[in-house]
Parts: sequence; structure tokens; C-alpha cells
Amino acid sequence: MSDDRVGPSAPIVSVRPGRNRLADEDRALQAAKRQRQKKKQYDDHGMSGEDGGLGHGAGHSDIDDDVRVFGIPKDELTDNVRQAIQLLLDEINHLRGELVRAKGHEAYLEDQAEKDRLLHVMRRRAFMARLSLSVRRVEEEKAQFSFLYIQVKNAQFVRNGYGHGAFENLMMQAANALRDGVEAGDVIGSLENADFGVLMPGTPLEICEGKAAQLVATMAAQSFSWQGQPLGVQVAFGSTLISAGDNGEDIIVRARDNLQARALVEDGDGSQPT
Repeated sequence: MSDDRVGPSAPIVSVRPGRNRLADEDRALQAAKRQRQKKKQYDDHGMSGEDGGLGHGAGHSDIDDDVRVFGIPKDELTDNVRQAIQLLLDEINHLRGELVRAKGHEAYLEDQAEKDRLLHVMRRRAFMARLSLSVRRVEEEKAQFSFLYIQVKNAQFVRNGYGHGAFENLMMQAANALRDGVEAGDVIGSLENADFGVLMPGTPLEICEGKAAQLVATMAAQSFSWQGQPLGVQVAFGSTLISAGDNGEDIIVRARDNLQARALVEDGDGSQPT
């Protein structure tokens, strides 16, 4: 499906144009890694939980446990000061909660903008950004990524013979089977026409191709009825390993070429797909 459409015809909804949320996620992962390293340093020096910082821990629930943060001995606190500090801590906790909810809603909106509402997979634009991020990880971290190019072979036949409604149902059947068949962490995106891409992090190419064969079998088992006519899902796949220096188009072209090479060695009977 095209990256500038939602399903068959609706325009893409842009939330914060120009922002690459995938890069933000990557930076967040790096920040979390640094935080874990910092915590380990605290633990190694017996300082965990004793740094006196406001941001350490999930919140402030008891004034007696937290007044040392301000450097005020408890025996010098008046009731009014204690109440004022408690109100301040309560407000901090409230603002933290509001921030978490706002960020969660923002992430939800961005996720909805990135996904095709008909197929519930990534739009092409967002998927290409994910491919670019995978190339960067290959270059910087020596990570391993395999890529599958999935083509619904009978899509044009179904569209021409049964109309656009049947075509949409066919694509939904294919997308559902893909989502059910991939593993956690794999990423599915819609490409041109009736094609899908599947990004498989940490998966060697031979394992990727074995999974692809299973996906093809699973999708071939999908069927639906359209105006009394049973229709199936016929797919083919190509695969490639992502390399340093690639760009998204390189990856797609290489996997598509692999698909075509596989088609040449298959025994086709020349019959019209159904």
C-alpha cells in the first residue's frame, strides 16, 4: 500500500512533521543504558538510594523519608514547613504523572500516524526510517538484520476480477497472517502496490528464509469468500542481509531481485492465479 494513503484512499495524518520518532527511541535506549551504568557505579560504591537527589526513585510518599533531600534536619522542622514541603512533593508527583500521560498519548498519536489503518502495519515512510536505523546499527554496533520482501502474487488478478473491495480483503488477510506469523521484535511495513517488507533483527539469513517459507505456507492457508467466490492468498518472497553502507532502496531492490531469481527456478504451471 502506498505510504501516502491510509487504506485505499484517505490521506496520511502527520503528527509533528519532520520528527523521526525512531531516532528518539534509539536515543532513549542509549540513555537507559547510561542510566543502568550509572546505577551500577552507585551500587558498587554503596551509594544506591543515598545520593540525596530528587529524581532518584519513583516518588515521595512520606515526608519523614524525604526531608533529608533538602538538607533540613527533622528535629528543626515546624509543622508549617513540613506541610509546605509535603505539598511541594505531592505537586512534583502530580506533574510527573501528567508528563507520563502526555508522553504516552503523544507516542500513541505518532504510532497511529505511522500505521496503515487498513492493514495495521507500518506505512512505507515509517518503515523506510526503520530500515535506515537498522543500517546504522549494523555499522555502529555490528548488529545483524535480515529483510524479507513479501509479494502478494494474485493481488492484481483479484482487483481486476472482483473489484477493489475484494482486493482490500485480500490484503487484510495477508497482513493478518504476517502479523500472526512473525516473532516479537520483527517489523512489518507496507511497500508499493501489494508488497510487504519484514525486518528481522538478530536473525541470520538462513533462519530468515526458513521463517519466510513458514510464512508463505501460513498465508497460502488463508482464504475468504467474496460474493460467493472463495479466494486465497498467493505469495512469494525474497530475502537479503542488511549490510553497512546500504540504504532502504538498496535493501528492497536486492530482496526483490532475490524474489525474481527464486521465481525463475520454481516450476510454474502457467495457470492464472485465483
